[in-house]
Amino acid sequence: MTILSTGLGKGTITIVLILCIILFMMIFQKKHLFKGLALLNKLVMPSLIAKDLSKLKLHEKLILGYRYWVTKNSL
Repeated sequence: MTILSTGLGKGTITIVLILCIILFMMIFQKKHLFKGLALLNKLVMPSLIAKDLSKLKLHEKLILGYRYWVTKNSL
């Protein structure tokens, strides 16, 4: 087995490369999931843009927080 200057063999480099590819795929799929949720929220959830934030009820605050969380993760 050829040892590189970093002390890693060919097998180790291959494993690290495969793990990096898997991590990239997981991040890419997560972004698509949240983009789909954001589109669904836009179609189904009520818009709270015209309301005063200090006068929102508890369930409206929860909806607003959920929409913020989905939007933040979709970007």
